[in-house]
Amino acid sequence: MNTSKAVTLWDVLGQVPDHRSPSGRRFALRSVLAVAIGAILSGRGSLASIARWGRRMNKDFLCAFEIDRKCSPCQTTFHYVFRDLKVDKLERALGRWVKGLTPDEPLDHIAIDGKELRGSQSGQYPGVRLIAAFCEKAKGVLAQRAVPHEANEITAALRLIKETPLAGAIVTGDAIFAQKEICKEIVDRGGDYFFIVKDNQKSLREHIKTAFLEPTSPLGGSQAQP
Repeated sequence: MNTSKAVTLWDVLGQVPDHRSPSGRRFALRSVLAVAIGAILSGRGSLASIARWGRRMNKDFLCAFEIDRKCSPCQTTFHYVFRDLKVDKLERALGRWVKGLTPDEPLDHIAIDGKELRGSQSGQYPGVRLIAAFCEKAKGVLAQRAVPHEANEITAALRLIKETPLAGAIVTGDAIFAQKEICKEIVDRGGDYFFIVKDNQKSLREHIKTAFLEPTSPLGGSQAQP
């Protein structure tokens, strides 16, 4: 992709592969996604409320989203679209959009962190865990990965880093990410890192502490002067 100029959100939504059969398709995928994004930014949180939000929009709004019908998608359409949507493809497209906001500038700082998706946990289902790489300069998420329930954030973080542009950036994160494989991958891809080290890695913590101690002389006192 040419990153010499910023791309729009509408552009990248058009790059998401449409998983639906052409038969009976009434709305372009990016039109459905764009309406959903607009509704979510307006505070809607369910498929029904997203559909109601779109149905209230006038003809000019629909034309802006390339909808040539009298109304926007219904709740059923949103249901089938999101049920089978290739989430990883959408996330990568959104990551390209965020990176495109600052195409010719170094990213400087990228923070990686894992969180449980609010409202995703119920009595029958565990919460959805996500790990994301957030760029302060671009004010957005460059990449995001789901953390399987049987896995930990370390494995997911390594996969996340491999698909995140790191050249010239400093990566920060919690103590869980202070791992040899993660640090090596960051350096190999042109970045640097700054992670917290706690007592769960006692040997590493002691080595760091020793490295920053004031040098001492075997003759006693501080380091001997030449």
